[in-house]
Amino acid sequence: MSRTIKNVNKDDISIEVIRYFVNNDIEYLIYSLNETDSSGYTKLYASKIIGNKACIITDEEEWNIIKKIIKEIIKNNRDGESLSVIDLNESNLDDIYLQDTRVFKLQGNLVNLLSDNKKIEQKNNDLDEIEEIDLNYEELFKNEQEKNKKLELELESLKEELNKYKEIFDKIKEIVE
Repeated sequence: MSRTIKNVNKDDISIEVIRYFVNNDIEYLIYSLNETDSSGYTKLYASKIIGNKACIITDEEEWNIIKKIIKEIIKNNRDGESLSVIDLNESNLDDIYLQDTRVFKLQGNLVNLLSDNKKIEQKNNDLDEIEEIDLNYEELFKNEQEKNKKLELELESLKEELNKYKEIFDKIKEIVE
């Protein structure tokens, strides 16, 4: 899906978000500018989000972890297995500026596998997402009335039973005295 994002010069850039995910409390963005070479490889860009900037991943150990995650996503999607990656809502990218990125290439079919099966984390603290429940108060009132009638009948039955026990108790009391 195409999305417009700004670079640090505040120019609009149209990108295709391939994956936007979190790992060890750090957000990562993998995107494409839809550039392919003559061999069918797609040029991709990877950044980590620091504050409101998409920055280059300079640490080689961190980059190796990201490459491992990319391979795992592709393998799990290819094999139909569930993904362990936590994807983020792409609307969070609206306030992010592209600063610098790490460039890599993948075959086109692998790009599709990398972007498939996004399981976007849902946060329940967004009050705009509360659904209104359409309550039929008339129906609720009728149901409560029916419950009350049943309870009244049950109460009457219990009173009658109690009176029978009182009569039996009184007879026993007379015999004992």
